[in-house]
Amino acid sequence: MTDWTKARYENVFDYIQDGVLSGALVSGKRLAGERKLAEELGVSRETIRQGLDLAEQAGLIVRVPQRGTYVASPRVDQDLGAMRTFDQTVRGLSMSPAYQLLRAESIRLDAEAAVRLEVAPESDGLAIEVIGLANGLPMALYRAILPVWIVDRVGRDTNWGERASYELAGEAMSAPSLDVRQEFEAIELRGDVAQRLRVRSGMPGFMSTSIFLLPGGKPVEVRKAWYPGNRYRFSTTRRIEIKPASDPATGPAADQGA
Repeated sequence: MTDWTKARYENVFDYIQDGVLSGALVSGKRLAGERKLAEELGVSRETIRQGLDLAEQAGLIVRVPQRGTYVASPRVDQDLGAMRTFDQTVRGLSMSPAYQLLRAESIRLDAEAAVRLEVAPESDGLAIEVIGLANGLPMALYRAILPVWIVDRVGRDTNWGERASYELAGEAMSAPSLDVRQEFEAIELRGDVAQRLRVRSGMPGFMSTSIFLLPGGKPVEVRKAWYPGNRYRFSTTRRIEIKPASDPATGPAADQGA
């Protein structure tokens, strides 16, 4: 039902949101084109585009260039306090995970990668690029670099596209677990990253840099990953220490925190 107190594009958003909540628009359903939606709702195509922009930002739809607009799958709720494999995360959404291997090639490590992997610059390594898919929808783009000693332990003829490379590295080293140091950055997805994730250039997203380490602290992989912002929601739990007001280190003028 049209709410005349709202802008027309907000009513377009409400139409999509109501359809998703009611079950009339199910995950994976392809929406009608802009022209047909404009005719059905009695608004301009520009109004439709603005409403779709809102719906995309809210994670209700996914626009795939040259393919159309689809009702989005549920967002991934990623707890930053505990890491799960991509396979586990996707199966937790009752979706089918898969990896698409884009490349796996021998390289010489540049200075940055060598420092992170604690090996000599110009050492041999392996560069792997993989797309993580959920029901065929790209959810993440991974670019990993492994030192040659890990590649030799895993096996050079390994099918690197079947599982996460850090899992293969951990198993090859008989490690029951790996430690991970991570940095996250909010970015805009552009260029080949946007193309491979099937999102519009300039779409908000996240980039992470991860270093996977054996229990003794030896790095086995450095990896960059890109995530579409409308397909993920990140959360964590932290502790803040509260000092008594009488503590000399605090006082009435102390900072209130952030």
